Amino acid sequence: MYFLYNYEGARLVPSGGLSGGRDGYSNKAGRYREEFEKILWRTVRLADGMVGKDVLCSGEVFTEFTAMAERQTTRLAKVPIDFRITQAEERLRAGCGKYMDHEMADRMDCQIRRLNQCVLQLLNGLIMFKKQILREVTSCRLYTANYPLLIEHIIREAELYRQIITMLEEGNCISQENIAETEMLWNQIMMEHALFICGLLDPTECELIETADTFAGDYGRLLEEARQQDCRAMNALTRKTLKTTERYRDFKAAGAKGITGCDIRSVILLLLADHVLREANHYLRILKQEGV
Repeated sequence: MYFLYNYEGARLVPSGGLSGGRDGYSNKAGRYREEFEKILWRTVRLADGMVGKDVLCSGEVFTEFTAMAERQTTRLAKVPIDFRITQAEERLRAGCGKYMDHEMADRMDCQIRRLNQCVLQLLNGLIMFKKQILREVTSCRLYTANYPLLIEHIIREAELYRQIITMLEEGNCISQENIAETEMLWNQIMMEHALFICGLLDPTECELIETADTFAGDYGRLLEEARQQDCRAMNALTRKTLKTTERYRDFKAAGAKGITGCDIRSVILLLLADHVLREANHYLRILKQEGV
C-alpha cells in the first residue's frame, strides 16, 4: 500500500494536463511530485527486509514494464523521474523484521510513525490542491486535458490512502464492513479505469475499446450487486470479483505491453498504463487475502 500510493503521488500528480499559465498550478503540482518522490525514497529504504514476500511478488510495487514506462514518459512528456527508486524496489528483500531486537524494533516503529505523519501532512495538502483544481475545471475557470472524473478518481485514491494511514496510526482493526466498503471502492476504481481506457484509446482501436467497455459494465454490475447484498453474502460476490479482476489484469498487462511497445494507438501516458496494471495487481492481492 505504501509503495502503490506514494508512487501515485510521486509519478502521477496531474501536472502534464494543466495549462501552465494559470496561477502556477503546474509548478505547484511539480513540487508535490518532488515531495512524494522523497517520501517514496524513505519508504523504500525502510521497507528492505520488512515487507512481505506476497507484496513484492504481487506486481503492485513494479512490473516488467515500469522501468521502460518511466524512461519513455521522461523522454516524451519531459517529466523528471528518478529511475533509481524503481531499481531499489527491484532489489528489496522480503521479511518481517523478525531478527530485530526490541531496541531496533522500537527505533523502526518511531521511523514509521514519523513517515506516516509526513505522508498525512503531504496528503492533506495534495487533496486540497486536487479539489481546488476540480472546482476550477468544473466552473470553466481552468482548462486541463484530464477528465473531471479522473481528477475525482485520484482524489478518492488519495483519501483512501489517508484513511488507511490514519487507521494504522490509531491501531484500528479492519472489520468485515471495512472489507466490503474497500471492495466496493476498488470495484469503482476498476470500473473508472475501464472508462478512461475507452476514452483515451484511438478510435481505430475498436476491439480494445469494446473490451474495456465490457469491463466497465462488469464492474458496474458488481457494484450494483454489492449494494443489494449484506455482509453475509459477500463471499460469493468476492469470488466473482476475483475472477473478473484476474481477466482485467491480463487485459491491462497486454495493454501496458502494447502501449510501451508502441503497438497500440492511444493518448494514454505510458506510465499511466503501468500504474493501472499495478493497481489491478494490488487489488488482486487484497481479494486473495480475504480467503476467497
